[in-house]
Amino acid sequence: MDSSQSDSVCRLHRSLYGLKQAPRTWFQRLSQVLLDLGFMGSTMDTSLFVFLQEAVRIYVLIYVDDIIVTSNKPIVVFDLITKLQHEFSMKDLGPLSYFLGIQVHRNREGLHLHQFKYIVDLLNCVNMTGAKPYQSPCISGKKLSKFDGDPLPDSSLYRHIVGALQYCTLTIPDIAFSVNQLC
Repeated sequence: MDSSQSDSVCRLHRSLYGLKQAPRTWFQRLSQVLLDLGFMGSTMDTSLFVFLQEAVRIYVLIYVDDIIVTSNKPIVVFDLITKLQHEFSMKDLGPLSYFLGIQVHRNREGLHLHQFKYIVDLLNCVNMTGAKPYQSPCISGKKLSKFDGDPLPDSSLYRHIVGALQYCTLTIPDIAFSVNQLC
């Protein structure tokens, strides 16, 4: 700010944050920048953008204001982030370690995904941190019915827990049948 013009006011050309359409507008602008850089939008997932050229593959996944960038050539990830930083105010948080409740660990064999923290938080939420593990998540042959037992005083808590368990099936597919029965 110029001290000789201390009574001046700056005019914003565009204000995004705080507006109802801000996330949509931001996503459209980011999408257009990626398309201009040669990316193609996925037909299956609108938040996924793919760049394929000769031996280079780059994948960009967007969730609200978080972006995951990966490639078979690490140098192109750095180049893409640099280009995006010219267009947007953003920072590189380094290698992926945690995203949407999923922890990521790398080793020589590849990436390993788990939801340990997510599950511990869920157990804390339902006051079951001291619960003992059970070999099988459900009893075979048992049919659940909405008419058995007493109705819950707050069905939204049940829906929250079952929804969280559904999300856990991403990394623990063994519980999918049991969670499906709860649904």
